[in-house]
Amino acid sequence: QHSAQDVPTKLVAKAVPLPMTVRGHWFLSPRTEYSVAVQTAVKQSDGEYLVSGWSETVEFCTGDYAKEHLAQLQEKAELIAGRM
Repeated sequence: QHSAQDVPTKLVAKAVPLPMTVRGHWFLSPRTEYSVAVQTAVKQSDGEYLVSGWSETVEFCTGDYAKEHLAQLQEKAELIAGRM
């Protein structure tokens, strides 16, 4: 288990003026434990980035697949099986 500090990060190419929120999209697996921590990077006038410390780490676990997702997976599996 890595601590948040071990996770490599990329600086964002463009700083977003506060109080705007940068929204990310992640595709999460069901029944999986995740840990999330964030840091911000603000580009200064000299071109250097001012990087914040890490936020608190939020830990959570995702639930099971919903019935409709299971139905979609089954449908995909049947289509593939039919072609084989």
